[in-house]
Amino acid sequence: MPKVFEKFIELINNERFFDAHEVLEEYWQKIRKTDNPYKNAYRGFINAAVAMELKKRGRNYKKVWQIYEKYKPLYLQKEKFIRIMKFLDTKKP
Repeated sequence: MPKVFEKFIELINNERFFDAHEVLEEYWQKIRKTDNPYKNAYRGFINAAVAMELKKRGRNYKKVWQIYEKYKPLYLQKEKFIRIMKFLDTKKP
């Protein structure tokens, strides 16, 4: 699994959701305007971390979590994404 995902999972496990969001967003910013077929998968994972941070702060997170869930068909296309999806689903806010 790429280091960016390992770091993302580590930060989620430590409830550093904002930092987890930042780790993936840095990469996503590089690919978001390209034809990378998985750019929205990264966007979904970023939104999962944002939803967790919003919940932690006592704010409404449900619409942001729905963005994560919207991209589930993309996650099913790559084994590493499936593992991350299953992990995030256990942390659902």
